[in-house]
Amino acid sequence: MLPDYYPYIRDTVMITEQLNTFCTRPSIGPVFLIGRIVKHEVGCNLRVTANRVIIVADVYDGTNGVIDASATSAGGQGGTVTVMCRRSINARVNACGGIGAAGAAGEAGSAGTASYHRDGYWEPVTDPVTMETRDVWHPEEDIPGAVPTNGSPGGPGGPGGRGGSITFTSIKDDAPPDLLAVGGAGGQGGPGGAAAQGPFSEGSMEGEPGPSGPDGADGQVNVTTLEEADYVAALRTLLNSTGRPYANYWAPYRIVMGEHFHRLYDSGVSDSAEYARHVGDSDVPDRAKYGPLAAIEFIRALELQPDNADAIRLQRQLVGFVPEPGAARVGGGTNALGLPRDLDVVPNFDGYVKAFTSFLTPVLLFLQDGVDKILSANEVGRLSEIAGQLSLEAVKARENAEDSLGIAKTELEQADSGVAYAQSELDRATAAISRAIVEAQQQPDSPEDDILSTVIEVGSAVLSVAAAIPSGGASLVALAPSLMMLADTVLDTAGPIAQALLRGDDTDLQEIRAAYNAVGQDPSAIISGGHTIVNFVTVAQRLSKMTTDQSAPHMTLINRGTELAHELLLARNRAVLARQHVDAATARLARAHDVVARADALQHNQAKNAEAIRQAGLAAIDTAQARGDVLLSFAFRAKRSVEIYTLKDEDANFPLDAGRICPDLATDYYEKEIDEIRLMNELNSSWGKILSLADMQSDYVEYFDRPLDKDWMRRSFTAPEPQVAELQSLHRFTFAIDPSADLPDGHFEAKIRSIRLALVGASHPEGEISCEVHHDGRYLQLRPDNTVKTQLLLPKISTCNAKTTPLLPDEFGDASPLDAPKSLAFWGRGVGGSWQVTIPQQQFDAGLDLSGLTRIQVWIGYQFLRG
Repeated sequence: MLPDYYPYIRDTVMITEQLNTFCTRPSIGPVFLIGRIVKHEVGCNLRVTANRVIIVADVYDGTNGVIDASATSAGGQGGTVTVMCRRSINARVNACGGIGAAGAAGEAGSAGTASYHRDGYWEPVTDPVTMETRDVWHPEEDIPGAVPTNGSPGGPGGPGGRGGSITFTSIKDDAPPDLLAVGGAGGQGGPGGAAAQGPFSEGSMEGEPGPSGPDGADGQVNVTTLEEADYVAALRTLLNSTGRPYANYWAPYRIVMGEHFHRLYDSGVSDSAEYARHVGDSDVPDRAKYGPLAAIEFIRALELQPDNADAIRLQRQLVGFVPEPGAARVGGGTNALGLPRDLDVVPNFDGYVKAFTSFLTPVLLFLQDGVDKILSANEVGRLSEIAGQLSLEAVKARENAEDSLGIAKTELEQADSGVAYAQSELDRATAAISRAIVEAQQQPDSPEDDILSTVIEVGSAVLSVAAAIPSGGASLVALAPSLMMLADTVLDTAGPIAQALLRGDDTDLQEIRAAYNAVGQDPSAIISGGHTIVNFVTVAQRLSKMTTDQSAPHMTLINRGTELAHELLLARNRAVLARQHVDAATARLARAHDVVARADALQHNQAKNAEAIRQAGLAAIDTAQARGDVLLSFAFRAKRSVEIYTLKDEDANFPLDAGRICPDLATDYYEKEIDEIRLMNELNSSWGKILSLADMQSDYVEYFDRPLDKDWMRRSFTAPEPQVAELQSLHRFTFAIDPSADLPDGHFEAKIRSIRLALVGASHPEGEISCEVHHDGRYLQLRPDNTVKTQLLLPKISTCNAKTTPLLPDEFGDASPLDAPKSLAFWGRGVGGSWQVTIPQQQFDAGLDLSGLTRIQVWIGYQFLRG
């Protein structure tokens, strides 16, 4: 049962006749209307009568109506209105006192009478003392008539009512608010009495009108414009002013709205129209603006509850966080499931769709059968049975959440291992660069001095970048994956060539602004003076252009160091995201436990009434949503499979809000503003969005309908090349594939299918050598428009057996087709990027000898789109 003092909270509070009824109900204390937006239905004024009304909003829009707190009775006092908003639009408030009552009318004058003649007559008169009677004579006489009277004056008018009280606080007003709280005018004096009417009324006059009553005293109008910090403090004070902590009511609502906006931000463009229909506003932000809306909701919740763990967690998922003063944000950029938007998965689309389908059927059956029954008014007698089924489904949802948390923890362990590996590889590369710089400095004067000086200058700058990563270089990869922010001091000592190589340009600044604005963050601190932006993609391109035949060995090493510095940043951010995924999964598990507890309570509830059914309905919806998140996690992995295959963005075909309804609708149902039929229609419509996955599957099928072909990338390194010496001394070697230069013309979107290795001339007792093939995670593919698509996915390692004799064509037969990922870690990803082959120490312990190595062969089988 709702108390008589609860606040009316919505994301968008629409002032309607129904809301006017809410505002006039008996209430203990003032009526609070609280929302991100408060606005009027066209032509509907908010009527304020006996109850004081307090409006709290980010935006109050009075375009379509007025707040009418004027007195409703003659001489009555105006009402009391408080508006507190960050921004007002066409605000108009009327709290004027009532006009005084009119005075009473004067009495009408009386008519005169006619004159007459009276004859004489005798009249017996008794003496009161002696009691003797005697006759008395009255002589004849003429008697004059009565004179007519005037009407009496009118009564005085009543006093005017006192003006009400308006308190208006804002940060910004689109136009000055129009606020009136003047006293009511005194009542008009009553009219004088009418003159006498009829015969013998000549000369009678109308009475004077009565005096007007005194005007009522003006009320109070207090207008305050605050700065942001002062506004927040005053907001909390107002919300908690009645002794009830309404700040603690609004903060959780803003959090669930933030989650809802976050889901809309991940789903298709058509959701804008749905939300517009709900709030009755056709001018709703487009899909791109749901990210900032979500971010704002979390900020606003933290203003009210600075230590709210849910708001902190969700804000960090969406926009990241600042790990230390002066640093850029890390983490963030995840979807509402806590999964990175660029999540790397084995692109096994069919497997994920199968898992999704197996979950979908029971969830929808439960929703259709169970929720329909629960919300049916005829099912009160069966509530125990229904609650029992609800409890079973809630337990399944909890088990699903536990499984998801286990997966997230495993991903975190892998991410932490990835950081350690990336750091060790970068340490090796920087040590090698340092040695190369020392060697270049020790070279005698020669015509190649310019080349060596360039190597020294550029190599030293790259070492500065690598050293800055753990000591102050801030990663921007959370929102701009190719970028890093450095303090200018890191590069102040670098020469002009190195500075030109490493400095970002206006395009990079635009990328930062776009990335930060997309989630409602201010990029000004990042792009202000004192910082240098490094774009690792641009650096790689510039290094390639600077490389000559003489500098190639050194520049290859420097480029490798740059790539590994970037990979360390990516790995660190992946670890942050993995922790955020664990946090999100932990929160989902906690909610699942809560749903189980609610279901159990309903099962043992003795009051089988309409309120119990309402609670059961809401619990059933929460249960379906909890299981729906598991569904969507499979769907998201299917989405990422398609994107990794096709290089096509599938956001529009991934309804992350499927099975969800706007929190305003759920609250409308709980507060009995909408009925079960409306709720079910909205819920069914929401689950119907899951059908848009068919469009994603169509894109997947169409991809394999294209003219795909297959070929081999055959790389061979002989003794004069550095890879042979590197493998013999360091037991590993690196090489890079540029899809623009290293693939035949017309071989577009080349994807890895298989790998074959040969270490010709090496010897091993077993006749073959187990090697680890590593890709650094920057998978490059040449598109048909000759642009290079870079997918920043996970670095991958796959064990491959190397022959000690030359590779022969087709000796192993054909590998698995592209749409069946079975055997290779980097299967289905772009061929281009940096590769490394490492021989584990165990192979040398088992008798491997590389002294006779004469040639290294690396053949990469790939599938491509024929141009």
